[in-house]
Amino acid sequence: MNDIVETDKETAALKVPPHSLEAEQSVLGGLMLDNQAWDTVSERLVGGDFYRYEHRLVFNAMQGLAEGGHPLDVVTLSEALENRDQLDTVGGLAYLAELARNTPSASNIRAYADIVRERATLRKLIQAANQVAESAFAPQGRPADELVNEAERLVFQISEERPKSGGPIGMSELLAKAVDRIDELFNMQGEMSGLSTGFRDLDDMTSGLQPSDLVIIAGRPSMGKCIMAGSRLVDPSSGALITIDELVARQQADLLTLNDDFRLSPSKASAFVDDGRKPVFRLRTALGREICTTLTHPFLTGEGWQSLAHLKVGERVAVPRRIPVFGQSRMPEHQVKVLAYMVADGGTTQSCAMFTNSDPRLREDFAAAIRAFSGLVCRLVESDGRTPALRVSRERTALAHSRQAFAKTLRQTLARAGMSGEALAGVLNVSKAAVSAWCNGRSMPAEATFGRLCHELGVPAAELEVANYADVAKNSTNPLRRFLETHGVWGLQAPQKRIPEAVFQLERPLLALFLNRLFACDGSAFVQANGQARISYASSSRELIRDIQHLLLRFGILAKVREKTNGYANLVHAPWELEVLDRASIEVFASDIGIFSKEARLAEVVTCLMGKRVHSNRDSLPESVNHYVKVAKGNRTWKFLFEAAGRRLPEGGNLHLTGSSARCLSRARAAEFADVLEDEYLANLAQSDLYWDEIVEITPLGLQQVYDLSVDGTHNFVAEDVCVHNTTFAMNLVEHAVISSDKPVVVFSMEMPAESLMLRMLSSLGRIDQTRVRTGQLEDEDWPRLTSAVNLLKDKQLFIDDTAALSPNEMRSRVRRIVREHGNIGLIMIDYLQLMQIPGFSENRTGEISEISRSLKGLAKEFGCPVVSLSQLNRSLEQRPNKRPVMSDLRESGAIEQDADVIAFVYRDEVYNPDNPDNQGLAELIIGKQRNGPIGTVHMAFIGKYTRFEDLAPDSYGQHFGE
Repeated sequence: MNDIVETDKETAALKVPPHSLEAEQSVLGGLMLDNQAWDTVSERLVGGDFYRYEHRLVFNAMQGLAEGGHPLDVVTLSEALENRDQLDTVGGLAYLAELARNTPSASNIRAYADIVRERATLRKLIQAANQVAESAFAPQGRPADELVNEAERLVFQISEERPKSGGPIGMSELLAKAVDRIDELFNMQGEMSGLSTGFRDLDDMTSGLQPSDLVIIAGRPSMGKCIMAGSRLVDPSSGALITIDELVARQQADLLTLNDDFRLSPSKASAFVDDGRKPVFRLRTALGREICTTLTHPFLTGEGWQSLAHLKVGERVAVPRRIPVFGQSRMPEHQVKVLAYMVADGGTTQSCAMFTNSDPRLREDFAAAIRAFSGLVCRLVESDGRTPALRVSRERTALAHSRQAFAKTLRQTLARAGMSGEALAGVLNVSKAAVSAWCNGRSMPAEATFGRLCHELGVPAAELEVANYADVAKNSTNPLRRFLETHGVWGLQAPQKRIPEAVFQLERPLLALFLNRLFACDGSAFVQANGQARISYASSSRELIRDIQHLLLRFGILAKVREKTNGYANLVHAPWELEVLDRASIEVFASDIGIFSKEARLAEVVTCLMGKRVHSNRDSLPESVNHYVKVAKGNRTWKFLFEAAGRRLPEGGNLHLTGSSARCLSRARAAEFADVLEDEYLANLAQSDLYWDEIVEITPLGLQQVYDLSVDGTHNFVAEDVCVHNTTFAMNLVEHAVISSDKPVVVFSMEMPAESLMLRMLSSLGRIDQTRVRTGQLEDEDWPRLTSAVNLLKDKQLFIDDTAALSPNEMRSRVRRIVREHGNIGLIMIDYLQLMQIPGFSENRTGEISEISRSLKGLAKEFGCPVVSLSQLNRSLEQRPNKRPVMSDLRESGAIEQDADVIAFVYRDEVYNPDNPDNQGLAELIIGKQRNGPIGTVHMAFIGKYTRFEDLAPDSYGQHFGE
């Protein structure tokens, strides 16, 4: 039994937090013996470092005395504690005297303070460990990754709280260091004192990137790559079409993006840019798709992403061949039908809604849908020479029945309440005759009076047989008009009509029903005299036609929009026509949508197609794919490849990849080649969600409001059913640092994935077109360049961390880990400062950015290396005639300007003045601040296809732009 008790005591003793009462007492006693030791101790300890509560109180009292310039002895200390009403708590005057008496000397006080600090640190580590353990054991615990990050944060917070080494340095030591530095610089004979940037003129101005410097590289986000206000994006979660204006305003956007396998998938925007007013151009394709962007906005071509400025009429760009999005909303089928009929052939500008159509089946189907609304009736309107129409109005008999039901229920309610009609009239302040008319079904109370009546009787309107007041009010708006007004269909002329917003959010079967009835009115299906099968839709509303084109795209149906020719000289609004193009689309339309009342004609179209050979002239891949297939084939014959794959060689054996007879590959032929060549990239192209559409028009629209979105990873999104795209200089600095230094280089990329950065670096170093690197379509001369770039990098210490939204503490911990494992750092690059966050920061964003910039400067000093961070600029510079950035344009915080040692602005005039031939391929690096050197502008060359900046020398100007 005694053994068990002893064991328990030993276990309990082991759980006592680490501390040293003797060291704590010696520190306090030593301070009373030697007041001059306060400066030494206060640099090492704070009150919370003492284990005993009484010792904390004594130390805090000492701190107050020291700050007031008072002595630290038994008398003054007891007086200070007495004033705080803490003297008895610490043990009185006797305990203070004992502390001083039991400390013979203060000569070892620094060692005592170190012991106290060491034990305090251990206690904090124990507390942090317990906190993490408690969270891990919790029934509804946090995710493991979150707990790991929390553990790192707690540990490094303890590290941050520890007193920093260093302090004031004397003149003699400083002079010695200065003389040694001058001697070192003299012996360098003009060589750089810092890390070379790789740019001659920049190195001359800065002498390289200096150790412990914070360097800010600032530029405008997107650099002018924007789309016009009003452009619509589809929300993949709801099916809604939302303008980019709305998305930027609410700072949240679900959208579609194109992945590396050429498939569309849902994604989210990570940044939102309001870029003010800029010159905008409208791009229109052969399918009739249109989008309005700045000249610098990239589109996907057969040669990769190319800005609009480099595209010409006749070139082909990628557009979605399908939008794999349907909504989740439901609506009664009769309402869906009515919306379709009224959008197509409805008249909504008179007092009553009209549906005009010559087909009796359609009129009957419309009338049946109207009967599902309460209290409505359709009346046929016919006259000589005019198309029959149905007028929708209120059913008077139904109105009388509704009022009689109300009157009966009102009488019964008054009887149950024991209230007379006269009493009710008095309560509502109306005449007795009015109440009598209500009770006999001759009239209804005014809407406001009806509300008070329900309140006084204590019954809801439904219990008085009034589900909707408008159903029983004589002059109220009828239910159909209210329904059409809700969906934005009422009061529109034919050229103004569009698809109601609610339709875009319908689930698939209901959306198919809507299109079915829409085509039943103004759609057609027929076989032309030349044997060509056609499905089309005509309208005087261009926007309605474009809306239908988008809705068909959700079913994977390609359709072309065009202005229809007509023979009416006085026609104010030219008609527009939508035509379903290819065989596959027509077959999907027939099976998934159909046309009510025109089933026989649609069947003729399908029968016609069945007897024809499949043609894919329109739906082919870009010409560049032919070259890719040729390279993949190599020296092998097609006969050998097809036989090895167990396939039959196409008739003739000549597959016409090059030469005058070459044709662009169809998707089917590309899929065949992918199988034979076992080529995943080609297979992805053949099965992609893309259609390669020809540009037919690029038209200037003048200055317009523009916006842009950033999408992490893919950097592209779908707007107006077209694929559009959305850190170059800093990465060039990284390239040179990696190659020229044996020290590790660390890149924190919070915007672009590590793999994308590496591909960009290979393109830059190997001088290979980045689009060919990204797509893998390398030409013969590219392979040696790629091999050379790989060999340059393979033995270098480059570390890329693409974790999003890092905090300064997390960044510091990761750098420390690299230092422990690989040695001192040569360069740290951050892309970009505004994407960093401080968890739990409760102040405003400006304060948070200030704290981040101070932390980055601390990071540079701690690791003795340059820290280069990208930073965004404010939009205000877009409003100035001179777009060159200045210091006040730094985004979100003036603290960046204070903390940075060097601030440089990247400016490319061709972004803002694309028509000026003198500025093409030129860039300026404007040094706006240099703490230890001159400011000014460094001129450079920018080679866009390599995403590379280079020195600009007069004798090499032609070389840069002749590649």
